[in-house]
Amino acid sequence: MSNDLHNPRPESPVNDVFRAIYARRSVRDYLPNNVPDDMILELIRAGTYAPSAANKQPWRFVVIKDRELIKKLSDKSKELWIELEAKASKPELIALANMVSRPGFNIFFNAPVLIMIFSHPDAFSPQIDCSLAAENMMLAAQSQKMGSCWIGLGAPLGQVRAIMDDLGVPSECKLVGCLIFGYPVKLDQKAPRREENVILNWIA
Repeated sequence: MSNDLHNPRPESPVNDVFRAIYARRSVRDYLPNNVPDDMILELIRAGTYAPSAANKQPWRFVVIKDRELIKKLSDKSKELWIELEAKASKPELIALANMVSRPGFNIFFNAPVLIMIFSHPDAFSPQIDCSLAAENMMLAAQSQKMGSCWIGLGAPLGQVRAIMDDLGVPSECKLVGCLIFGYPVKLDQKAPRREENVILNWIA
């Protein structure tokens, strides 16, 4: 049996779900087109249908379409990364700080929609549950010819209480991830080759 995970086998059961999974990419270049509010609500609805431990459904969402605010959040996150770089010894952190310090760099890539996912504390595995919700949302976006990307660089924003207060986030909710959505400049981006040696054992 071939273990080529890059190209589906000819007899693979390809349907709309598989197509969305195989076509999804992290998009970092967006058209300025507005995303309708009803579409954003559908993405969030898809997120809420993710599994969660003990059905706690800990996800909470903040939707931001105000592009000036998105830019301000980008600038603040960049500032926090640069401050972190001053104390960092790991080359990876220094490289990230150097990247975000470039003039004009927007960590949210000028996307028209930013959705921040927070976890409610009453959960067994909030990080996992909210990440599953995020993947549902990104696949749902792909099925509608929209692009998305998980922005890890936004993580430090969750540590700034003043920002969370401005966004209306209760103190008990913790930032899990920042997702951007919009219509990609380039459709059908080619996928990087999949790592083939991922099956440790196959016991039949």
